[in-house]
Amino acid sequence: MTSLTALDDLITSRSLLKHPFYLRWSAGELTLKELRTYAKEYFRLIERIPGIVARVRERTEDKALRLRIAENQREEQQHVELWKRFARSLGVSEFELLSHHASSKTEAAIRTLEAVAEKDFGSGAAAMYALELELPKIAATKKDGLCRFYGLTSEDAHAYFDEHLNEEEHLQVWRAIEVDAKSAEASCDASLCAQHEVLDAVCEACGIALQC
Repeated sequence: MTSLTALDDLITSRSLLKHPFYLRWSAGELTLKELRTYAKEYFRLIERIPGIVARVRERTEDKALRLRIAENQREEQQHVELWKRFARSLGVSEFELLSHHASSKTEAAIRTLEAVAEKDFGSGAAAMYALELELPKIAATKKDGLCRFYGLTSEDAHAYFDEHLNEEEHLQVWRAIEVDAKSAEASCDASLCAQHEVLDAVCEACGIALQC
């Protein structure tokens, strides 16, 4: 058994900040149309994260831990509303967001995350840890890009990212869990692959070519 912190190097080595879409964001190379497409496509993941957390919560018999994870789940549900505000700052209405049909690649990636969360408690915890560890860095980079390159400085534009500048409370929940090292690494890998696949799908939706 090991702590999920043993996965830190693996997660950092495959940070979403290294994905071509986020590299373009950091360089100010995305168009507003591409940001709008991202807001709609990525929303499908955002709105299903609370359900992924719920799957993890349901698989532990530790009552105190269930309560802590339930709090994480409640906050993730609030984040859905913050994403709607981000989309609105880009000119995407809530109707557009809710009626958008995500690509089959995005749906498959989200189903992978859901399946890992349903496998067992340790696997689900590892998948969530892989989702959350890099969020402060990612949020800071996105917010900076919105300000510097797109003139998006409103509270609506930043609320979602401001909320993720500090994930310590969430991370402490996962770090307190002991998991099987081999199983946790496999689940972490699956989570990272799925996260990158969602951004691959965003690129495809935007017509951005990915290097082989």
